[in-house]
Amino acid sequence: MIDYEVIVIGAGMSGVCAAVDLKKAGIDNFRIFEKAGDVGGTWRDNTYPGVACDVPSHLYSYSFEANPNWSKWYGTGQEIWDYIRHCAKKYDVLEKISFNTGIEDMTWQGDYWLVTDSSGKKVSAKAVISGMGGLHDPNIPNFPNMDRFQGHTFHTSNWQHDIDLTGLRVAVVGTGATAVQVVPEIAKKVASLTVFQRSPVWVGEKSDPAYSSEEQREFTQNPAAMKKHRWDLWQRWETEGVDMATAGSYANTESERRARLHIDKSVQNPELAALLTPDYNFTCKRPTLSNVYYSSFAQDHVHLVTEGVQAFTKTGLVTSEKEYEFDVVILATGFKALNITSNINIKGVGGLSLEDAWRDRVTSYRSVMVHNFPNFFMLMGPNGGGLTSALQMIEQQSRFAVHSLQRMSKELIASINPRQEEIDKFTQFLINAFKFTTHNKGCNSWWQDDSGYNHFVFPKSSVEFRMLLNDLDLNDFDVKLAK
Repeated sequence: MIDYEVIVIGAGMSGVCAAVDLKKAGIDNFRIFEKAGDVGGTWRDNTYPGVACDVPSHLYSYSFEANPNWSKWYGTGQEIWDYIRHCAKKYDVLEKISFNTGIEDMTWQGDYWLVTDSSGKKVSAKAVISGMGGLHDPNIPNFPNMDRFQGHTFHTSNWQHDIDLTGLRVAVVGTGATAVQVVPEIAKKVASLTVFQRSPVWVGEKSDPAYSSEEQREFTQNPAAMKKHRWDLWQRWETEGVDMATAGSYANTESERRARLHIDKSVQNPELAALLTPDYNFTCKRPTLSNVYYSSFAQDHVHLVTEGVQAFTKTGLVTSEKEYEFDVVILATGFKALNITSNINIKGVGGLSLEDAWRDRVTSYRSVMVHNFPNFFMLMGPNGGGLTSALQMIEQQSRFAVHSLQRMSKELIASINPRQEEIDKFTQFLINAFKFTTHNKGCNSWWQDDSGYNHFVFPKSSVEFRMLLNDLDLNDFDVKLAK
């Protein structure tokens, strides 16, 4: 006896979206397993000062649940978390969630998945949808002697709000998107702030106007006006996102020119400006936005160190050049991309582990499935990250998964297993597409593996992504009929 038609892992943006789509499709026998005590995913976990989205909130929101009350173009982390909780409540998702219950093991049994949760309980499901996302597992470097440090140290995704940074000597290790948001905020209160930069980051100027009460009222009373605003944002971000990542394009070279001007305006010291200027293309890595990151380093109490951290000491950090003393060390070192295999032991056909399947290269069937892992769907899976709003990608992946389940039920199909040749076709499609982009040209990023293969980003528009997942083509799968 199968316990559930579907098990959903995680109750962040992806998991809530899948739940809403399942309910709309009339698939009610499903359960969501969430390791934490609330919905929200990354927006629940990341509460560091300055946390916000780098995509406009009217675009970084579900197409089926517009929000007229965003305070400004780029919503704060708290606003986004509140929005996810609102959606989960409105669409009766909460009743489907087992909170504080993670998944530790899932094994394919030939016709269904046998899933073991963190309490040791085993349940079965015909299909599993992973809503774990691509970035949820903190990347914490294993620096020597970390345990010897007598001050405080924590990762930005586990911000210690009980530690008052006022008047303290603080280090921030890392200069990615999180650091760009954190550094200007904590610089306002600390006695000294030292940022350890492994490589510079491109930061564009941020236009972040507040929505007036009149605009919010218009959005509330006239949904068509809000829909048009979203459409205008989508057209701009969709076009610019693709053009900006196209090697040699005007959008790409002009964006880099403006970013260089932004550095020059923000930092008067030419030597410091040079250290803050990347030597790779503007969109080789994902650029971020801030009006105050670069100018933070113009303050006397904010310092930039470009030598890598070698180890912790009792009183701070040491590089190849110098030893530094700190009261607090903050790790803004990002996340391990697509690290689901280290959190859950996933075994498919013949006991093949997903970790082994991805050992040489992380590949997929159009970002949502993997060969020999039948009826297992991933949201924000390999190459499921877009050049625009992640919600554009998540919604399409979720719809594909739910549509597939509907069709399987209608046609009495027990399982679908994507064929390896179709995965190989998609992989080659990606390789060919990346040749025309700026990704992986002159830089290393968390987007790519050791060979330089980009396994995180989809290199074309969300429209082309939607076309790839517009329908279920059973010719791409090994299909097993129900008995």
